[in-house]
Amino acid sequence: MNKVIIIGRLTKDPEIRVTQSGKKVASLSIAVDDGKDANGQKLTQYFNASAWDVLAERFESFVKKGHRVCVIGKLQNRSWDKPDGTKGYATDVQVRELELLTSKSEAEALDQGSNDSEEYHAPATSSKTTTKPASKKKEESADEELPEIDVDSINVQMPF
Repeated sequence: MNKVIIIGRLTKDPEIRVTQSGKKVASLSIAVDDGKDANGQKLTQYFNASAWDVLAERFESFVKKGHRVCVIGKLQNRSWDKPDGTKGYATDVQVRELELLTSKSEAEALDQGSNDSEEYHAPATSSKTTTKPASKKKEESADEELPEIDVDSINVQMPF
């Protein structure tokens, strides 16, 4: 079975492209808090992901840097030839489902915070929007307080 569930914040606005065949694809980077190390320093994992077609349109329309999301998908391995002649490898998440965990008021505050260059601290509670009906079990887990991620300090380069 190949299934992954990630809850985190986008490190930058989704990058939207259209392939030669006319399919829309969104490339994203998601930061996930991974607890603390032995010295009490926050650990963060970064995951590259892609969403196609209708999901790419949802990312384009509703999700921006700093927004909290839950993505469900599968891991996909890729390889490419680098300019120096070596082979490059990456493992990405291919998104199959998206749940928006940032409330409308939280999104507005993030947008205003980016205009004012101020740091935004999300409230402990949030409402969510989902692209498909959520079960009661999913709603309960989404209401848990998630740790904040300082998205301005993230510098991730995606190889695609």
